[in-house]
Amino acid sequence: MSTSSPPPGAGARPPVARAQIARAEGRRGPGRPPRLNRELIVATAAEIAPEALTLQAVADRLGVDRKAINYHIPGRDELLALVAERTLVAELGQLVLPPGDWPQAIRVFAAGLRAALLHRSALSLYVTTLPSAGVLRPADQLLHALLDAGFDDAAASRALTLICAAVFEDARAELLAERFGEHPTLTASRRVLAELPDEALPAIRRVFAESHSFGPDSLGFYLETIISGLTRWLEQHRQD
Repeated sequence: MSTSSPPPGAGARPPVARAQIARAEGRRGPGRPPRLNRELIVATAAEIAPEALTLQAVADRLGVDRKAINYHIPGRDELLALVAERTLVAELGQLVLPPGDWPQAIRVFAAGLRAALLHRSALSLYVTTLPSAGVLRPADQLLHALLDAGFDDAAASRALTLICAAVFEDARAELLAERFGEHPTLTASRRVLAELPDEALPAIRRVFAESHSFGPDSLGFYLETIISGLTRWLEQHRQD
């Protein structure tokens, strides 16, 4: 007894059904780019040299339209800031501060943050805050050290803000000097001084004869000044 063969394609699912099943199982269709989100965009941007990084470059690498990138990230500066933040997370995520010694914890925290900012100099000029959890972990350690030493919440918060400001400013000054040959403020000040009589503003002329505004020695001065002030604050409040 002969059996009739099924018509061609009778045992195969139609293309629409296959696509629906693939979506239900979380699989991508052939040739489709991965689902676009901010994390994927930033991870892709981190693989591109900062000087070549644009929204279009990321879109080209991901095989999507630039408008799709704009939906998640509005512009190049924002993208650079996110990539810089990602770099800081990688650099600072494993930083461990010494326990029981709050002045040394400040020094280690500041040195680690400065080194991280200078590691990818082309990106670090876009960093102005410590927003992400990976970066905040060592900041949390420092706050614990300050609180355990006897600083109240407000003093510990202000100390962290002051320390971060000193580190950011010092690193930014060095990066600007590397980019322009010297810090732009120094260049502008010398230009103004050149237009004035030689006897005008003698103290500024003396100090600006050389740049003392950035570098490890400069950061060390900032930190020891901060530590001295915090030590005095702690002594006064322990007496109250």
